[in-house]
Amino acid sequence: MRPLYSLLSCLLVPAVLCAASPFDHSPFNQVLQEYVNDQGLVRYAALAENRAQLDAYVDSLGLYSPASHPDRFPTREHELAYWINAYNAFTLRGVIDAYPIASVKDAFVLNGFFNRQTFVAGGSEMTLDHIENKIIRPTYQEPRIHFAVNCAALSCPQLDNQAFTASDLDAHLEQALTRFAQDPNHVSLQAKKLHLSKVLDWYGEDFTAWFPSDRPNPENMPTIVNYLRPYLPPDLAAGLTEDVAIEYNEYDWTLNELKETGSPRPAADSP
Repeated sequence: MRPLYSLLSCLLVPAVLCAASPFDHSPFNQVLQEYVNDQGLVRYAALAENRAQLDAYVDSLGLYSPASHPDRFPTREHELAYWINAYNAFTLRGVIDAYPIASVKDAFVLNGFFNRQTFVAGGSEMTLDHIENKIIRPTYQEPRIHFAVNCAALSCPQLDNQAFTASDLDAHLEQALTRFAQDPNHVSLQAKKLHLSKVLDWYGEDFTAWFPSDRPNPENMPTIVNYLRPYLPPDLAAGLTEDVAIEYNEYDWTLNELKETGSPRPAADSP
């Protein structure tokens, strides 16, 4: 219960001074800084053994969300940062709950990690699939989120070792997109064939429907090429011609784990 003097003070000062503080992502940032390296690989064994801070942050996600406590999320940027961090934190939590595993697809029965396993956000149970496809995509219509949410697989866009925040959300999303576009594991050009991450195929309509209105989209190139072009390495961009063919890579569901000496190693079954 809030002390009486605090309640009385809120009656005597402008309401803005008594407004709820924005949701705090710094505990999650500390987890990412300690257990995720600069290549997005995760020290899952260490995190599973020292999980208290991640668990506490996940518990806080369970209490608050933009839906349950809108006063804690005053802008669109606060909301979207919350949902990106929630997705990534829930993914880490799901993996360490099942660890040791070789693939995130092993983390829940019948490959149900994304569409059956539930987590709690603001008092409501939901799956990762629900967060991405029922909340983030339709509400915010921001294609760059596909380079920010992480599915714990090697073929997924890299997990950043910094939490997303409202204050620098746009710059952070731009950074994630640039990193993705310049990673040859996701985008490469070989003999007039552009090899792209399967993510760009699965969510291709997002890059078409939400193409930035302030950028040219020449019809002689596929929209996905036009979307990526400003972020590509200069030599790769220069090699793109009208007859470029697109081929989407096979997806590697192997866990994005940084192996450490003495860490548990799961059986090497195929994902």
